[in-house]
Amino acid sequence: MFSVGKAEIDSALELELTGRPIAWLGTTPELIEANRWWMAPHFLQDGDSWSLNFRSWIVRVDDKVIVIDPCNGNDRPNPMPMFDMLDIPFLERFEATGTRVEDVDYVFCTHLHHDHCGWNTMLRGGRWVPTFPNARYLFVKREYERWHPDHAHRFQHLPYQDGVYERSIAPVVQAGLADLILDTHRLTPALRIEPGRGHTDGHCMMHLSSDGEEAMFCGDAFHHPLQLIDTSIRFGDHDDWDAVVDTRRRLVRYSLERNMLLIPAHLPFPHAGWMRKRDGQSLSFEALQR
Repeated sequence: MFSVGKAEIDSALELELTGRPIAWLGTTPELIEANRWWMAPHFLQDGDSWSLNFRSWIVRVDDKVIVIDPCNGNDRPNPMPMFDMLDIPFLERFEATGTRVEDVDYVFCTHLHHDHCGWNTMLRGGRWVPTFPNARYLFVKREYERWHPDHAHRFQHLPYQDGVYERSIAPVVQAGLADLILDTHRLTPALRIEPGRGHTDGHCMMHLSSDGEEAMFCGDAFHHPLQLIDTSIRFGDHDDWDAVVDTRRRLVRYSLERNMLLIPAHLPFPHAGWMRKRDGQSLSFEALQR
């Protein structure tokens, strides 16, 4: 756990994919070498590899408990073997943080890819039911509509998304727990949802501002901090590539100008950091110390 102002931030790990070659990012060996000094040891690991974490963030602020991006979920088929029919003690890990599922006031999905909304629901008696029974689930309207089956023809088909709406989104709506919100939305005095479009059509981020400190839960605006050094690195799927680049550039600017901590969805420990400028020119990513 760490803090930003008066906010307490915790997380629950679902799974970690280790040993991914850094070359998979699709960048050049020259860029990797030029940035090796700050990437190691957290973001450039043994054998020039890196790791992808899948974890949910738990934020306690303004007397509320907010869960951000509830991972993949168990019991779901997926064409990617590492996500297929998971059986992970995620809820036990979640409650080991001191927060019960009944304590959660809000659930926010930065976007509705399978690995960001799975634990919205769980399988009970052959039915998908909301995991957080007392929470309001915040779905950005633009993102909800992007994944609604009625609009599937407007976007590229992604096989790993098959059935996600039916398993992880529709049951929440049917239970009356979903709030469709605009992509700019004040949740509490310290928390505000902001647009972060590109990775998906309605991808958004959660901005935390408390006691003079700031952080941004970035979702999948970037998967590796090298994508903030060179915003043209395309790793991952994208609905709108130009918007991805714009979102990344804004994050760089916010972090530099406002000392904003950046907390994306998939970084390995310590999971977050700040953009820094050395000698007034070259950029780096400084890992959170904890």
